[in-house]
Amino acid sequence: MISVFKKPSPEALLAKLKTGDKPTLRVYIGAAPGVGKTWQMLEDAHALQRERVDIVIAVLETHGRFETAALAEGIERLPMRKIDYRGVTLEEMDLDAVIARDPQVAIVDELAHTDVPGSKNRQRYEDVLELLDHNISVITAVNIQ
Repeated sequence: MISVFKKPSPEALLAKLKTGDKPTLRVYIGAAPGVGKTWQMLEDAHALQRERVDIVIAVLETHGRFETAALAEGIERLPMRKIDYRGVTLEEMDLDAVIARDPQVAIVDELAHTDVPGSKNRQRYEDVLELLDHNISVITAVNIQ
């Protein structure tokens, strides 16, 4: 993952969370899948957790990568919402459950995702905006290919 700007440290994010300001949005941008965005999100999540930040995984796409799934261990993972669509049961982020849980920070992977028809919103970025409106900071990732 190429960084154009100096990435704020987990400690800097923690300091911002403690000030009581508006919720923060941290976006990891990569040129393609597999460049380390989700891995870095999870690394930073563990660092925040060590600083006693209340952080949860709202949605995480491991794309079958065992190492990524293993790195998620130890971080609370909220259950996904099951939606029946055209005879298939699909899983989607349970936005209402995240809001009800009310963490300080939620990991919401795959920002550019289109939600399954029948979801509250059409796009995941709209879900993220709702979390921010509920004073929940979000860490997310997106590909720009």
